[in-house]
Amino acid sequence: MRNRAVATRYAKALANTAKKGGVLDGVVESFAGVMSVMDDNANVLKLLAGPHIDETKKKDFIATVFAGKVEPVLEHFLVMLVEKQRMENVVEIHDEFVRLVEVDRGLTRARVTTAVPLADDLEQALAAKLGEVTGNTIVLEKEVDPSVLGGVRVTMGDRVIDGTIRTNLERLRKQFSQADVR
Repeated sequence: MRNRAVATRYAKALANTAKKGGVLDGVVESFAGVMSVMDDNANVLKLLAGPHIDETKKKDFIATVFAGKVEPVLEHFLVMLVEKQRMENVVEIHDEFVRLVEVDRGLTRARVTTAVPLADDLEQALAAKLGEVTGNTIVLEKEVDPSVLGGVRVTMGDRVIDGTIRTNLERLRKQFSQADVR
């Protein structure tokens, strides 16, 4: 990510302000709603981030669209992003904000890739086991990929636990190709 430092700095500031104000849950919900509006209407972000619209009009737009519908802390934050010409970073800021809130709440996201959908009991057992290992509550993001053939691959941040048949077959193939056979 090109502007990770910028996103982290602004996300931390928003999270700390919302937490001190006792409105963190509301800001989380409001920010998700704002991002949903921007996802549904790509022109909103272009309008707020682009240099062709006057800053005052951008602030008026935020007041008109979001006032009374989002937490005041978030509305003020969006205005500040306009003033600092950082609206082009709002997606990265939101992603980092969500990550910081999840860490604060003791949550860890784990992307789980399997060849077929996991049964509910296996899903719960996997989440419980990963929770024991990390000491956090696990939020599973499930992905089905038939190319893994079987087994499971878990990705948590920069950690990868790969127990897929495909990976094990590739390891065996590599070992056999390097073996000295007479």
